[in-house]
Amino acid sequence: MTPEIFIKRHCRADTVKREHVIQPLWSGYGEVVRYSLTGKEAPTSVIIKHCSFPKAVNHPRGWHSDLAHQRKVRSYDIEQYWYRKWAPKCPPSARVACCYGDSYNEDTGQRLTLLEDLDASGYSARYEEGNIDQLIACIHWLASFHARFLHESPAINWPQGLWLKGTYWHLDTRPDEWSAMANGRLKSAAAALAKCLDQARFKTIVHGDAKVANFCFSPFHQQVAAVDFQYVGGGVGVQDLAYLLGGALSEQALADNMDYLLAQYFSELGRELMAQGESQAFVHDVLDEWQALFMIAWADFHRFIIGWSPSHTKNTEFSQKLTEQALDQLYGQ
Repeated sequence: MTPEIFIKRHCRADTVKREHVIQPLWSGYGEVVRYSLTGKEAPTSVIIKHCSFPKAVNHPRGWHSDLAHQRKVRSYDIEQYWYRKWAPKCPPSARVACCYGDSYNEDTGQRLTLLEDLDASGYSARYEEGNIDQLIACIHWLASFHARFLHESPAINWPQGLWLKGTYWHLDTRPDEWSAMANGRLKSAAAALAKCLDQARFKTIVHGDAKVANFCFSPFHQQVAAVDFQYVGGGVGVQDLAYLLGGALSEQALADNMDYLLAQYFSELGRELMAQGESQAFVHDVLDEWQALFMIAWADFHRFIIGWSPSHTKNTEFSQKLTEQALDQLYGQ
C-alpha cells in the first residue's frame, strides 16, 4: 500500500499531496515526510514515518553489525506499539503527537506510522542553541512523563510491548562498542554502572532518545511536545535527563547551569508526583534515589560515547570529570 492510499483511508481525505522530506531515517532506513490533505474531516497536514530497510546499510560511523540492524528493526516495531497502546496515557504536560494509524507489511518489511503534524498544531519552533527557557521546558516535559509512568519495583516484564530496558545506549545492546573501548577504569566499571540502574527501586518509562532535536516548541517556548520513540522503555528518569543535558548546552554553559537545571527537574518531578496523590514519604524516596543515580546515568552514557565515537564533541573534560565522580561514588571513594 502506498503512503497516499494509507493516508486517504485513515484520515478520510479527498486529496493527498506529498510535500517534502522532513528528514531521512538513520542509516538509510526510510524517511519522515509531510503530506498536505484536503477533505471535510481530514487534518490539513500529516506526517508519515516510512520505514523500509536497505539492502546495504550505510552507518555514518561504521557500525554495520547484524545486532545493530536487528536493534533498529525492533525499534520501529516498538515505536508503533508505543503510539498505539501507551502514548494515549501521556498527560497534557507531556505532549506527544496523535497517531492516526500504522501498518506493517511482513513480506516487504515496510512500516508506515501516520502521525499528527505538530507544526500545524502549534509546535512549529525548534531548539535554539543555548536557549535555557526551551531546555527547562524539555526538563519539565521529562519530569511530567516520568511521573506519569513511575512504578515501585515493577514486574520483570514491564513495560509490556516496549523495550524492557529503554535508551539506545544501554550496555546489553552495545557489546561491540564496549569491546572497542580502551582498557581502563570506565570499561571495567561498565557492568557495575548498568547494574546500579537496572536494580533501582523506582522505575519509569524513559523516552530513550530525549535530545533537544526530538522536541517541538510553541513559538514562545512555553509548551513542548516530543517525537521519536524508537527506544522508549523501562528505566530510571535520570537516564533521559543526563542524555538531554549532555547535548543541549556548551561545555561551559552546562558546567555553569548544571545545579540549577537538576533542581528544576527534581522540583518538577516532586510536584507532579504530589499532584498524582503520592505521599511526601514516597516522593522523598524517589527523589533521594534518583538524585544519587544521576552521576551513574551520566557515566553510563559516557561509556557508550567512549566506545562508539571517542572523538565525539560530547566527550568533554566536564563529562569526563562527572564520569570520574560517578566511578568514585560507585566504589565508595
